[in-house]
Amino acid sequence: MNLARAFAKFMEDNGYGTFGEDLFIGGVPQNAPNSSWWISFGGGFNLTKNRTGEKQKNYVINIYFRSLDGELVYNELQELEELLNSNTCLEIDGYTITEIEASLFPTDQDLDNEDRTVGTIQATITVYSS
Repeated sequence: MNLARAFAKFMEDNGYGTFGEDLFIGGVPQNAPNSSWWISFGGGFNLTKNRTGEKQKNYVINIYFRSLDGELVYNELQELEELLNSNTCLEIDGYTITEIEASLFPTDQDLDNEDRTVGTIQATITVYSS
């Protein structure tokens, strides 16, 4: 499973949408509900690489939420930001995660064409591999 799908499963497991219904990768289909999530990757970079082959890579992920209720958008994104920046070690199936943090806190992206508020947060996921 790729990291985008694994992160979508992490969101789903934590109550942030249902994949394929109101949680998507890359964008939102036209027939999606007014209140919907989607994620997209914004690149990344190698953080460290050891002589023995172990490495840490940082991935940048953008998480969007839209709704007709602007306060709900902010509340949902704020709650997710607090989860990502919690003191607990968060896990994503299939990956060894050394850190997840929300690196850009909830930001209002304005209204879309159907007067839904769109907001976003950005997260950095540090993955260890050997």
